Amino acid sequence: MPWGVSALLLAGCAAPAPPPAPPVSPFNATDTAWVQLMIPMNEQLLPALDVAPPSLAQFAAELKESHADELVHLRQLRDRAGLPDTNPHAGHQMPGLVSAADLLAIRTDPSALTKKLHEHLDQTAELARSEQENGTDAATKEFAASVESSRRNQLTRLGQG
Repeated sequence: MPWGVSALLLAGCAAPAPPPAPPVSPFNATDTAWVQLMIPMNEQLLPALDVAPPSLAQFAAELKESHADELVHLRQLRDRAGLPDTNPHAGHQMPGLVSAADLLAIRTDPSALTKKLHEHLDQTAELARSEQENGTDAATKEFAASVESSRRNQLTRLGQG
């Protein structure tokens, strides 16, 4: 067999090329943790806003709308990051996160909502600031900047910022 033909036959027997490396995610641990925490932070606040006392009713309605809009964007980020549609923080007690016990207390005494709102707005502003400082996904950091600005304005409007 001529040398050229044997080289071609041997070349055909070579090991296949390795598969391409999976794309590197632009999301780091801070980005994913922020998205996974902000979703329940917003979701769990919404029912509390439904029982706002008359003095907070208009503000609560505005918060409900803005938090629902944020949820749409947060879920898009979660999907883009390939994160599961689960709540890794279920059952956790954290500052600013409205628990079942908090919701019951607010339903019993709607005036308790003011304190919980302050805690929620302050904590989510701090979380957004941390995302901006430590995240790597540009779109997530940009959204966190928007959330932080909104929260600071909302705290001022609440009168305790």
